[in-house]
Formats: sequence, structure tokens, C-alpha cells
Amino acid sequence: MKKNAPDSLIFLAQDSEIASLMRSFDWTRCPLGAPEGWPPTLIVLVNSILATSVPMVVSWGPRFISIYNDAYRQQFLGNKHPEAFCQPYLDIWPEIRPQLGPIVERSWAGQTTYVENTPFIVQRRGYKEQIWTTFSLSPIFDDGVVVGALSVGMDTTAQVVAERRQRFQLAFIDELRGLTNATDITAAATKLLCEHLAATRVFYSEADDLAENFFTRAAWSAVPLPALPPGGRISDYGAEISAILRSGEAFVVDDIDRDDRTLTSAEAYAGLNIRSLLVVPLVKSGRLIAALNVSRLDPYHWTKEDIVATQEVAERTWAAVERARAEAALTLERDRSRDILENMDEAFVLLDRDFRILQINTGALRLEQRSASEMIGHTVWEVWPGLESAELGQLYKQAMAQRIPARHEHYYTFAHGNALWLDMHAYPYGDGMAVFYRDVTETKLAEQRVLAAAQHDPLTGLPNRALVFEYASHLLAAAQRSHAHGAFLFIDLDRFKPINDLYGHEIGDRLLQEVAKRLLKCVRQEDLVGRLGGDEFIVVLHQVGHVHSAATVAQHILDALSYPFEIDTLDLAISACIGISEFPQHGTDVDALIHAADLAMYQVKYDNRGSYFTYTTELDNRADATSAIEARLKRALQRDGLVLHYQPVIDMRRGHVASVEALLRLRGDDGRLIGPDQFIPIAEAAGLIGQLGEWVAVEACRQHNAWQKEGLPPVSMALNVSPLQFRQRGFAQQLEAILRNAGMDPSFIQIEVTESTVMGNVDDAVNTLKGIRSSGIKIALDDFGTGYSSLSHLSSLPLDKLKVDQSFVRRLEHDNSSKAITMAIIALGRTLNLEIVGEGIESEEALAYLEEQGCNQAQGYFISRPLSATDFASWYRERALTMYG
Repeated sequence: MKKNAPDSLIFLAQDSEIASLMRSFDWTRCPLGAPEGWPPTLIVLVNSILATSVPMVVSWGPRFISIYNDAYRQQFLGNKHPEAFCQPYLDIWPEIRPQLGPIVERSWAGQTTYVENTPFIVQRRGYKEQIWTTFSLSPIFDDGVVVGALSVGMDTTAQVVAERRQRFQLAFIDELRGLTNATDITAAATKLLCEHLAATRVFYSEADDLAENFFTRAAWSAVPLPALPPGGRISDYGAEISAILRSGEAFVVDDIDRDDRTLTSAEAYAGLNIRSLLVVPLVKSGRLIAALNVSRLDPYHWTKEDIVATQEVAERTWAAVERARAEAALTLERDRSRDILENMDEAFVLLDRDFRILQINTGALRLEQRSASEMIGHTVWEVWPGLESAELGQLYKQAMAQRIPARHEHYYTFAHGNALWLDMHAYPYGDGMAVFYRDVTETKLAEQRVLAAAQHDPLTGLPNRALVFEYASHLLAAAQRSHAHGAFLFIDLDRFKPINDLYGHEIGDRLLQEVAKRLLKCVRQEDLVGRLGGDEFIVVLHQVGHVHSAATVAQHILDALSYPFEIDTLDLAISACIGISEFPQHGTDVDALIHAADLAMYQVKYDNRGSYFTYTTELDNRADATSAIEARLKRALQRDGLVLHYQPVIDMRRGHVASVEALLRLRGDDGRLIGPDQFIPIAEAAGLIGQLGEWVAVEACRQHNAWQKEGLPPVSMALNVSPLQFRQRGFAQQLEAILRNAGMDPSFIQIEVTESTVMGNVDDAVNTLKGIRSSGIKIALDDFGTGYSSLSHLSSLPLDKLKVDQSFVRRLEHDNSSKAITMAIIALGRTLNLEIVGEGIESEEALAYLEEQGCNQAQGYFISRPLSATDFASWYRERALTMYG
């Protein structure tokens, strides 16, 4: 960085590739000119994006001249960099200009656009790669005028590829399920794989018995291509490639002309229209039997996902082909020996009365991997040692002696070492017995996987809710018989959601896995640790006593979770709230005990986070009161049970009414009004806060219009927005729609959000607030001073007003600390050119102090309590007459 460069050009001193480029860049080539002459807003934005690891682009001016950071370059640009630097945004991506053009136009019109999973072609390592990205393009305002756009991107390739692969697997399995002919199977497999990988051609080859020659069985091409030869020697691939294929490893070539293994055969490949190649061989019992060949006309980097998908298709295709051929053979055999093999499934053995093998089919030979001569003429006890004394052997003897059919599922280890689940059927035949059996290993393993998946949380491996209930039900039944005592510990993590939102779901998932490990170390082997969902866990203590009490275990868990979690380079801190219920004191069934522990946990959240609490019956009374308010809220939303009161805000200097704050009240069953401090938390927990917020906005607009019809001067209306309401998708659009339907001028509406609302996820909050503010609505930051805002965050928020929290204002007359904090808040607000509102003013002294410090507006009981709509209208008229005569 030049010594005489302004301090604000911090990016020129950063240790990053883009910063280095900017220091040496010829700015005469860029319409923006040298950074020293940039507008302050552009400097601040470039400073910000170069300091973050999130892929971002600042596009400035009518041509959207773009400056991006290292993360954006690494993830999305490939060999477009550095030519893309300081180029118009649309010129960077000419291949998708038709899609980007309308988005840029909307940004220039002041609209934010969010686009999910857009495909891009990126050339890296000399090869083209398709990636998917989710990005937003938000307008940049300077003095209320759009001067550019800010783009934030996220590489969603892994997610899209995983979803495409899953859809492909399902479609592939579904397609093959209905096919019984080997030719149809291979044709369908090559076609589906070619389309899935966007390849030029896919063909399926099978090796001869000696694995010396390949024969093409099916091929599919996306474009017209010359026909493939019917077959060829495997050795023609060359010694190195032949060895790779025979070993069962995939042979991958991104560019035939650049790979040493294929250079000598480049001309031959070119004749087959192959420039990049992926060959996945199938090796069974050490012998090369088949291969799937995937090729393209252009150089292409084959990803791990491409290889895995091809391997899965190869395996399933071969299995389906083998099954189809086996079924065809069995059909032929049944036609020849219908009286004996009428009910045969796959494998068949015919026994005489002494259990000697008289006949065996190809299905059995395939499973046994032995020749017929090794089995025919021998007894089953000789062919399968150990079978006679096993349960299946005794079942055979009983069926033979009693001449009755028998069926048994048996897990058997063959002579060649493979162990399979076999479904065995034995039927009397003449004086002997016919035995049919088939491999049901996949079905049994699938059943076991389904059972495990149904009973265990896939993320942590802990028992899930279903298994917790099953285990606990057995435990409670046993405890009742033995008069044992135990306990349930309901664990809810604190501060998990902010970590999940800030660092992403991958870090959040790994944190939950580490929590599960620590919980397991806190209990005995006979105890159960389960995950109920989200960040909620349950511990079921098999038996408790003086030494191993529930409280002791709970404290042990709290201590274990108090240590930071090291995940990659992060040190993450969380805590927990634990509710305890004990059996049989607090219940004798699982539902009752979990409910009691849940109530106790919520008491911890209310009273003393980071600790534990044991259930008492008083908690049910509180829960009943909560349920009553929730029911009252639902009835109030359906009928006329909500009402707004209005508290005026005055301009300190001129004394006139600056605005009025709409405050929600709930009518109780006895007609008394219930304050928001009692019902808003319940509404948030019950998922009703969105409906309440919508009702408030609609009613406030209606009342505003009614006052104007009565002849009152128009006054700005302030609406409080809860954190959950603010974070709901589409909140800004819903608010704008309400104002539009009411015919309300947005300039007369102001929303008030708290520090905690916007600081949970600053980037999302800024985008939402910018969208709201761009429509003309004013924004106030409420309860300022009680949260955790930093100056850097606060300066990035699009605000109009700052409200000093009433907890400071009410202590001004006797608390010097409150005076100092209030003075600092007012000074900060004035520095940021914000209007400052003092709320909670209850005395003339407090009003005078705030006015002396430069506070602009005042609100509180000293000016007026919240009033009904009628009373406010009267108060407003009287004040207007007093002021203006």
C-alpha cells in the first residue's frame, strides 16, 4: 500500500490475491478510476467484501463494473480471472447473459433477487466443470439512489449433485424393475447413464470366459456417432490400462491428448469420437467380466460423483442382467421339467430318502460356486458340513419323516467363504424331498437397515424418539415389577441456533455429533441417551440412588457441555437447560414423564439458563395458564378479541406529535386487557406470531385512514415487529402488500425492530431492511443499549431512528451509569445521522436531560399513556389546538 493512500483504503493493504492485484492494477483501464477517487460507499463495500470469506461481488455504476473477493474467484471464476476483474457484471458471464440480464435490471430498479441452484460452466485445471450456485443480487443505495449491486454467492454443487444422484438412482431402479430381458436392461442402463452424466456416449461391454476379449452389448449416444466395433482385445488398451481394468479400478482420462497413458492411441480414440474417457470395470471372483464405458467429445474433468454413479450403474446393470439371464434359464428349465420344478424360485436340489443329492440346478450352482459333479451323489450332510446337527438339519429330518412341507430362513457360510441369508423351502417328493432356496441377503440387510434407520437418528447414531419410547416402555414395566426408581433428563441446548445460522448446517451437525459423544460419556452403559430432534436430547437413567442421582448426572452433563467444542478452527461454546422427572413419583408412562421433564426444562429456560430443575406439580398449573392464553389468542384471531392502543411520540424542539406507536392488547375472558409481555412469548411458541403481526399491520392502516377521514392531520404510525415475524420468509413483501391493499402511504409507516432481532444474522437482516426501506417505510432500532450491537454492525444497518431503551431513561435521575450510557447512545445516533427517541420518560427532569443531550423525540407516561383510538384522537385534537390556536 502506498504511504500516502487514505486510511479508508484498507483493502490495498490486505494479504489476499485480489488486494495484490488491485495494488498493481492499471486503473486507467477501469471506468471506476483509481481507488483514491472512489465514493465512500464503494470504498466501504470493497473493504467489506475483501475482508470476508463469503463469495461476494460489488458491481458499481450503470455498467455494473465488478470487483470481487478471493472466495468468489476461487469458487466461481476459474480461468476467467484475472480478465474478469473490473469488467461489467454481464460480460463476466456471457454464456448466461440472457438469464442474468433481467436480474441485473431488477437490481438497478431497486429490487433484491434471490436465485437458487443456477448452473454455471467453470473451467478449472484446464477442464470444464459444471457447478451450481445459489446467489442474491441486492441493489446498493447511495443517498437513496441505486448506484450498483452487491452479489453474494454460495456453491450448492454438492447438494444439487446429491439430489440429482438420488433422483437418478430412483429412476434407474424403477426403470430396471420392469425389465426382464438382458438386452433391454443394458440398453436402458446406457441411455439413462448417458443422460445423467451429460456424456456423449455410453456403452456396456462383457468379457469372454477367459477375460481376453470385450464384446459390446449395448450403446447409447447423445448425438449421431459412428458405430462402435462389435468387440476387441482387452490387451489393445495397452499393458498399463489392461492391468488397471483387470484390478477392478476405474480408468479415468480427462483429456486423451494430454494423458501419457493414451497419447500413443490418441488417433484411434479420435476415430471413435472420444476425447475424455471413464471406464468402470466389473471384477467378480478375481475375473474381469464386464465394463461400462463413458466418453465425451471434449476434455472433461470426471468427478468422484461421476465415477461412483457409473460404478453403481455397472453393478446394478450386471446384477440385473445376471438375474434376467438366470430367470430365463429357470424358465427354460421349468418348461423342460414342469412336473418337478413347477414352484422353483432360483436354486433347486432334489434329494432321495437318504438325503443324497440326485439333481441340482444352475441357480444352486451359482450360489454354491461349485460344479454339479462336486455335489450330485453326495449327501447334504457331506456337502454342507455341520448342517445335520443344526436347526435346519433337524427340520429337514422332521419334514422327511412326517412327509410335511417345511420352511426356514437360514444364515449359511458357503465353502468359498461367502455368507448369505437363504430362504429354504422343502417339499416331500416321491420318497425323497425337493428343496428350493434363494438368496435373500439383500432383503434381510435392507430390513435391518430400515429397522436401524427407523430407530436411530441418522446424524448422531443415537436412538431416536421411536426407540426411546420403546426402550423406556420396557424399562418402566420392569421398574414397576421390581419397584425400582429411575429418571428422565430432558436436555435442550442453548446458543445452538446462532451457531448453526452463523457457521452453517455442516458445523451445526458436527457440533450435535460431538454433544452426543459427551452425553454418552456422562452415563452408565445401561442408561439410554437419545435424540428427540433438533437440539433436544433425552437421557433415561435405568436406576437412580444416592450416589448416582438424577441431579448428579445432570450437573455432570452441564459440566461436560461447558467446555468449548473444537471443530476445525472454531472454538464453539454452548450450554444446556435440563429438566428432570423421576419415576414412579412423577408418572408411570413415557408420555407423562417426558412431558414432566419438558415442563421442568422450560422452567430452567425461564428462570436460570445453564442449570437443571426437577419437576413439580406447580409446573402443570403454569402450563395450564399458558394453554389458556394460547386458546384465547386463537379465538381472538378468529373473532374481535384484539385491540390496539396508541402511545404518542413528540418532537422535543417543536412540541408537535412526531409519530404514534401502535401497541397490541389481548382482551381476556373477563374483559380486562392483557399486555404483550404475557402473550407474545406464548404466541411465538405456538406459531401464531405471524398472524398477530399481520393483524396489527392491517388494523393500524385501517385506523390511520379512519383518523384522516375524521379530519386529523396525518401522523406516522410505528409498528413493533417480533424477531420470529421479522425472520419469516417473505415478511417484507407481506408488509408492502398490506400497505398497498389499504391504500396507505408507506412514508407514514415505521417498523421497530430490536437489537437481538437484527444481530442474529446481520447480512440477512440488512437485506430485509433494505428491501423494506426501499419501499418508503422508515425503520427504528428499538430498546437500543440492551443488546450486543457493535459499531461496525450498527453502521451497516439502514436505519432512520434509534430508540434509547426505557431501562436507562427511568434511572436517569439517580444512576450515573445510566446517564453515561444514554449520553453515549445519543452521541452515537447523532454521529450516524439518526433521529434519537427517548422512551419510558416519566418525569420532567428526564425529559429536560434528554433534550439537553440532543435527543430529538420523546415518549413515555409523562407525555401520555397508551390510549384507545378514540382517546388518542381527542388528545391529538386538543394538542393541535393548543399548539396552533
